[in-house]
Amino acid sequence: MVERDSLVAALDGVDGEAARERRFTVIPRSTLPEEVANRLLALIRDQHLLPGTRLPAERNLAGMMEVSRPVVREALRALALMRVVDIRPGDGTYITSLEPKQLIAHLDFVFAKDSVALVQLLEARRVVEAGNARLAAVRISEGEVAALSDLVVSLASCIDDPDRFSELDIALHEAVCAAANNFLLSQFMNIVSTLGKVSRERTGGLRQVREAALHDHRRILDALQAHDPDAAERAMLEHLDHVEEGLRPATGSVATEPPAHAAEPAAAGTQAR
Repeated sequence: MVERDSLVAALDGVDGEAARERRFTVIPRSTLPEEVANRLLALIRDQHLLPGTRLPAERNLAGMMEVSRPVVREALRALALMRVVDIRPGDGTYITSLEPKQLIAHLDFVFAKDSVALVQLLEARRVVEAGNARLAAVRISEGEVAALSDLVVSLASCIDDPDRFSELDIALHEAVCAAANNFLLSQFMNIVSTLGKVSRERTGGLRQVREAALHDHRRILDALQAHDPDAAERAMLEHLDHVEEGLRPATGSVATEPPAHAAEPAAAGTQAR
């Protein structure tokens, strides 16, 4: 648990001895919870509070920040919604693991309501997943090829089960990322996979969409099995073209011009996920 003096020192920018002699700057009442939350976020950003750290008791934290307990409680609740802290009744409040996938899990609501955000998600998928495919084509092992092949077979077997198909679809894309063997890309992919659930929910209910996705995934597998990075990148990008086409009714005109890599426009009713 963070000791009172050390936390005060970190918050106030002075050493523990001086901190005992100083008070926090008075915070306007209307912004108290936000300011308390921001101060704690600053401590996390500066690595004064690390994942797994237990915060002082609510009463002590309120005294250290010269605010009331309800203000601290509201600030901690806001941080809990952001998945920054974990409030454990009867135990205390802890800094979470701060894993990217966990921190952005609640943003699926934003992407479900904001078509501009969804377009930006598609752009991010193109950058990350095309790169994954290129690297995977060079680095993929025979065991990973076999695992991907099994996933494609499983996709085919659950074509009439949208929920299970969606789970396996995500697993396949993550397996391609794992085969790319790049730690940073895998972190980006964690975010993309979490937010990508929104697009799958919008397009995955139609059987023809799932059939087209299955066809795309077979082409990706073929390119990876042939260790052809150009073909793998092209197959992935064309798959994402189909994703875009499937989402176009919900987002309006997603792209200002057809992607240069698209061999031909996707046929109506055959968009993939």
